[in-house]
Amino acid sequence: MNISSIIVRAKCDDWENLLQEIGKIAYSEVALEDKEKGVIIVTIEAPDTNSDIQSLKQIGALKGVLSADMHLSYTQDLEECKLDMNEIAELIDTKPIAEVRYSGDVNNLLK
Repeated sequence: MNISSIIVRAKCDDWENLLQEIGKIAYSEVALEDKEKGVIIVTIEAPDTNSDIQSLKQIGALKGVLSADMHLSYTQDLEECKLDMNEIAELIDTKPIAEVRYSGDVNNLLK
């Protein structure tokens, strides 16, 4: 499960409709909003990282949304990790930096 907070900057004549459209996106819920400042805080509670990112992209594509950025994300997908800590430490000590692939950054999924 992933839980994320999204900061949305928006400028929209039909603010209430935008809030409803965000609420229709899978796993998304408007937590806070301030029309005067043009800011909406959305929480996403998705079953996995890919679903989390898809919801973020859909929010960003809505009419009136200027930007939608992930502020914080928490995941419980630890079962995917097949290495134990000793193996990870060994790889860090022995593998050339050019061969190390870090995939913990959510920006890797946004491409």
